[in-house]
Amino acid sequence: RENMEAGCQQCHMSDRVLQGAKTLDLGKDLFQNRGCVGCHRYEGFDRETDALANSRQSVTQLEEQIAANEREAKQANANVGNVSEEEAQKLLARADYLRVTNSQLAARIAQLETQSKYLMHDQKKVGPNLKDVRLKLRKEWIPVWLQDPQAFRPGTKMPTYWRLDGTSHRNDEGGKREEMTREETERKAIAAFLWQDSFEGKLPQQNSGDGAHGKELFETRGCMACHSIGPEGSANGGDFAANLQRVGEKANFEYIVRWIYNPRERWAPYCPKEKRDLTRKDYEDKGMPYVFDDDHSKCPNDGTELQIQNMTVMPNFRLSETDARDIATYLFSLSQRGSFPDASFMDDPNLKEQGKTLVKQYGCAGCHEIRGFEEEQRIGKELTTEGATPIERLDFAMMTHDAETGKNPFPEDNAQGGQAQSGNAQSGQAAQSEGKPWYNHKGFFTNKLRDPAIYDRGKEKEPKDLLKMPKPFLTPEWNNALTTFLLGSKGLEGSNVPSSFFYNPDTRQKDIQDGWWVIKKYNCMGCHNVQVGQKSTLSGLPLYQDADWKDQLPPQLTSEGARVDPEWLLRFLTDPSLSDSKGQPEPGRSDKTVGQSPGTTQNPFVGTQNNSQSNNAATQASGTAKSNGNAAGTAGNTATAQDGKLHPQPGADRNGVRTYLKARMPTFNFSPNELRMLVRFFMAVSSQPEINIKEPVAQLTEEEKILARQLFTSQAAPCLKCHITGDAEHDKTASAPNFLLASERLKPAWTFRWLLDPQQISPGTVMPSGLFKHEGDRWVFSGDTPASFANYTRDHADLLVRYMFQMTPEEQRRLSSTAPAATSGQSPAPTEKQPAAATNGQKVSRNYRRPNARRGRLASSKRAPGKQARAPGVRPATLHHRRKFMLE
Repeated sequence: RENMEAGCQQCHMSDRVLQGAKTLDLGKDLFQNRGCVGCHRYEGFDRETDALANSRQSVTQLEEQIAANEREAKQANANVGNVSEEEAQKLLARADYLRVTNSQLAARIAQLETQSKYLMHDQKKVGPNLKDVRLKLRKEWIPVWLQDPQAFRPGTKMPTYWRLDGTSHRNDEGGKREEMTREETERKAIAAFLWQDSFEGKLPQQNSGDGAHGKELFETRGCMACHSIGPEGSANGGDFAANLQRVGEKANFEYIVRWIYNPRERWAPYCPKEKRDLTRKDYEDKGMPYVFDDDHSKCPNDGTELQIQNMTVMPNFRLSETDARDIATYLFSLSQRGSFPDASFMDDPNLKEQGKTLVKQYGCAGCHEIRGFEEEQRIGKELTTEGATPIERLDFAMMTHDAETGKNPFPEDNAQGGQAQSGNAQSGQAAQSEGKPWYNHKGFFTNKLRDPAIYDRGKEKEPKDLLKMPKPFLTPEWNNALTTFLLGSKGLEGSNVPSSFFYNPDTRQKDIQDGWWVIKKYNCMGCHNVQVGQKSTLSGLPLYQDADWKDQLPPQLTSEGARVDPEWLLRFLTDPSLSDSKGQPEPGRSDKTVGQSPGTTQNPFVGTQNNSQSNNAATQASGTAKSNGNAAGTAGNTATAQDGKLHPQPGADRNGVRTYLKARMPTFNFSPNELRMLVRFFMAVSSQPEINIKEPVAQLTEEEKILARQLFTSQAAPCLKCHITGDAEHDKTASAPNFLLASERLKPAWTFRWLLDPQQISPGTVMPSGLFKHEGDRWVFSGDTPASFANYTRDHADLLVRYMFQMTPEEQRRLSSTAPAATSGQSPAPTEKQPAAATNGQKVSRNYRRPNARRGRLASSKRAPGKQARAPGVRPATLHHRRKFMLE
């Protein structure tokens, strides 16, 4: 019964998320995120790599066809003078046809090259880029890590290669010594190759920053949605990415600053046609500036699309250089920089060649970028139909008899009550209890995952012939989830149900199916609630258990498609700071979101980007690099790359909509492919039409505009107390988006429903429900209304929706001049408790503030009892105890 969800996989192989199949979903998460996909192909996983290979193959075939057509056309023209007039006309017609065909093939090649560009944009690796080893890591640390990654960072994705862990699996003393000597030699060789074959260069020195401020940023910007901090057993944060407790022991400070500042920035572009990383000389020889980004993504030598960014899912938080230094300083303060054994052997060129062979043998390039192995294929078996493999073809080897008789292959379980540690995963699983046969698919998978070397027991093999699968860190729950996933992997031929029963989604359902792959790929659920009832990682952190901080959680996305205009969503996902290519507010659009007074401008590189000489120099070096109209799309370098300088960020150092949130919506550098899938996903989940036609909004009469203005600024509905207005002083305490964005961002029908009952759409929101009551065939405001409303017979909620959608900057300024004070007489924002004492002489930040949970209470809640007007049946709490009006 514990693997019953395996049956779901048979019909729903293409579904990344399947409602009601929690164990199966976890198995898919693990297969993707723990690196299984690096060695084992599985249809649907790592689809970008498969599509990219197909695209490149098609280009090669089309180029060959064009060459063949040119030869045939040339031969036809040459034969014209040797044949009759009739035959000559046929040859000329054939030559014309081939030339036209070639133009069509060339257009198809251009289309495929563009597709390849975006696929390379989307292609990610599970592990870090090992071309940067010299730049990033301490030399002496590398062999220590290779010996046993789990010893340094328990729970890490990097598996333990049991052939390199320094422990022998031989019983005889001579064999043990021989094996341990070989393991040490292999570790040294691999370390030497990685070190010598990586980029050489020098990053500019970075001074230590404010560690206390870095701690604040790390805990509030959203880093902990993916990363955790703390020792094993007491870590705090997400498990999607690495625990950073000991990063200071292994890494170079300058590299970590650069990585935090922009993790997508690549040291050098890679050309898939030449199969090498390009250098400055490649560009200079062609008279071109050494610039590679979305606008300069072609190889100067042959025009091939380049890999221009690091293949990581980590996004860019658009931090200033100062903030990046502060975060790095905090991370380096978490551990002491100790010493490791001498590693001078890593400079031995003879070891390098041996290490290159071993890297290929172990399939390291499945998870990492490694020079010379960019086009390397997976070394493991494809697992798409592994669950349908006949039992006779599963190699139990010397364990066959034990499996048939039910002998537990891990006797330590019996010795310690079934809860002993076996390498990196706990045991004690029901299928392995003494006496229960495990000669079946479940037994094979469970034990293989627990100890990948189990089926080499009792065999005498040459070292190169031993099983290569390393030992991953898997808890019993994870082992069971992966086993469930594999048991259900039967494919069309191995399934025990008719193919007509397989899930065959329609267009809208396919959009949902495709979108989930992107949502999971980038861990969107770390910050957002995407499913009803699902809790984000951030919402479970201690910081957000404080009632004052719950308002600081990123918005729920369960009804995002019904809420926002798809064109606006596309712009926002492209650049969440809503700025133009220079980081400035987009004309007529994102200037509405910037907390500034009328007539002022904001330069994000003054004050926020440190305006350092290195940035200025980088900007000058880039010349007048053309903008592609996509501020967030410039993932590569916009100046010289190997000078190591930090270059201006794409977008601005702010949130584009909710500027009051401390958590930052980062720039993911989505390709057009992923942008399309995300927008269509949110629209489909909310049952929105494929073609969006903007809903018409009836124009307000002058009388209606006056009425709406009076209600907006009344004591019963002080909407501007919480919402951004563009006034810098007011917006210091604002906690809801700017109404000026409503017309381009929101949908009128959703906004109307939101005003009537926000809790129904987004449970837990601080926007109060019960603001309107039903009266006849219309909704009217539940609180006190201005006297001028006595003769207004139309819908009050509709009036406010139309007013918001026709809001202008001039009207908003007029409202602001008559609106109640934003803080209701309270202090702007209470100071957060002093952060823990900084270490190593760091300064303690005085700017760490928390949101004020009380500043946005309704003014009407201060009235004397009995003075509050409310609709019959409306709970008083909806007007008295909800803290803010908030148009999310």
